[in-house]
Amino acid sequence: MIKPTCAMCGKELTRFGAILLGPPNKADVVKKTHLCVSCYSKLMKKMGKK
Repeated sequence: MIKPTCAMCGKELTRFGAILLGPPNKADVVKKTHLCVSCYSKLMKKMGKK
């Protein structure tokens, strides 16, 4: 089983909050990053979103 960790706090995800996709590189490869629910909420607040 895959056990991703949050890219912001480093904790193992027990609930998925969000997946952040980066811009594609020259080979059209996109980096996928996981965020926990708590860090997702913090990021949205920082961006002025609910």
